[in-house]
Amino acid sequence: MLDLITLEKELGPGPMRFAPKEERSFQAQMESLSPTEKQCFHNLKEKWNKHIEENKEKEKTPTHSYSDEMILRFARCSPGRNKFEETASWKVMKKFDPRFLTLTAEEIEKQLLSKTLFPVPGLKTNEGHDIFYMYPARYFPKETTTEEIIDNLGYCMNTMCEMEKASSEGIGFMAYMNDWKMSNFSIDYCYQFMMMLQGRVPVRVRMFLIVNPPSWFGMIWKIMKPMLSPDFRKKVHVIKESKIGDFLMEGYETYLPDETATGKADTESMVEDFVTYRKAAEKQTM
Repeated sequence: MLDLITLEKELGPGPMRFAPKEERSFQAQMESLSPTEKQCFHNLKEKWNKHIEENKEKEKTPTHSYSDEMILRFARCSPGRNKFEETASWKVMKKFDPRFLTLTAEEIEKQLLSKTLFPVPGLKTNEGHDIFYMYPARYFPKETTTEEIIDNLGYCMNTMCEMEKASSEGIGFMAYMNDWKMSNFSIDYCYQFMMMLQGRVPVRVRMFLIVNPPSWFGMIWKIMKPMLSPDFRKKVHVIKESKIGDFLMEGYETYLPDETATGKADTESMVEDFVTYRKAAEKQTM
């Protein structure tokens, strides 16, 4: 468990904006579940334990276990409209790469500091979901592997879902497309990215904003669209920046990165604070 008082003394207010605030204990979260929800949790736990025991006997993978906290995340993450859908959650559990749970800020620090993809503290959708942000023009497939950008994505989504609300209700994603060119695109990267957003990790993505796409984005959308489920397509909004306020909470300008037209939050310090906080928090819990 994190010692937030010690971290705050060590780090100061900037990095601590990424720390959990007024989070309920796991026990309190479990006690608040309905009988049906608790049953879903227990069924998933039992099925997974049985699954890994069978794999060990057959010398197959996976054979890793999950913490109760992680199993609760799987139970909540059903890609559809409802949480605690056992069949859907089980599919996510079986597809999930546990390597994402071992990634650290120190390990992927260079990629994080590229300011390509990061969570934005305080920024929320108009329905109150936390948002992570991407500047796709900073990613070049010929210079950075698909694995590196997907690790960046998986890491950020997982850290966001350490918070109960994000784990329980989902998160939003904003891709700010200024300066984006075909040299920033590859089909493999696009496919892997879309799969991550749709259930490769136990996170419910509730909104996907594509802001200021180039005039020729239609040809990219034709490639992307078949990669998205019909339900997920409804969550995608391709907009000009002038419409961004229709999708974000009131006062969003204070938290939006200042590389956007209306954002006031220092992008550089935001990313540096995120890395500083995560490195300190991970060091403390190891």
